[in-house]
Parts: sequence; structure tokens; C-alpha cells
Amino acid sequence: MSWEVEGLRVAFTGKHPADGIPLRIVASVDGYRALPPAWIFEDPEGKRSLFPKAGHSAGVSSIFHSNRLICAPFNRLAYSQLGGPHSNWGGPECWLQVRRHVRATNLAGMLAVVLGHLKASLGVY
Repeated sequence: MSWEVEGLRVAFTGKHPADGIPLRIVASVDGYRALPPAWIFEDPEGKRSLFPKAGHSAGVSSIFHSNRLICAPFNRLAYSQLGGPHSNWGGPECWLQVRRHVRATNLAGMLAVVLGHLKASLGVY
């Protein structure tokens, strides 16, 4: 993995562990820490592209969903107020109080969670 900073976006590039397909993970960090970052996978042209398939590791459900969304409290795009499926976590401004779900409160921890789930992923869509 390598990383780069582009304004208020942090990008990480590497290859999918299961099949070697290039992936780019981007976190838009505007509003961080009041709001969690917006995490997406995109291609070099900045468009949403390939997305990891779910995988399970040690009985933990994947944060990668078939709707091509990282479902974790540290992804603002997962909240229903911003078009995501989760209304049960309160609003994105409550992200630091969400318990009983995958948890990361800083960018390094968030990336570590994403990469850990990527290792269990079965490939890409």
C-alpha cells in the first residue's frame, strides 16, 4: 500500500490480496472529527469502481456490502441521513459514541480495519 494526500482527501493504493487487482481507497476528511470521513473505493480517474466482496474472518461480519458501501460507524456514507442504510447509529455526528460495532476513532485505525476486512475479502465486484 502507498498513500497520498490531496487536499482534504487521503488515498491509499495497493492490490486486492485475493486476486491482485489494483484498488484505491479514498477517505474524504472534510469535517473530521466532528464527522467521520467518507470512505470509498475509486479508480485512477476518481470514479467509483471495483469494490471488495464480503468475506468473514473469525466470525466477524464484513464491512463490505453488496451495495458497494463500507458499512462502519467511521464511514459517514453508511448513515441514513447521507443515503446509507444505518439509521440505528444516530446521525453521523454521533459516530464516536457508536458501540457494539466495528470501531476505529482515528485514520490509522480506520485504515487498519478496512485492510483487515480486505484480507478476508473473496475478491472484487
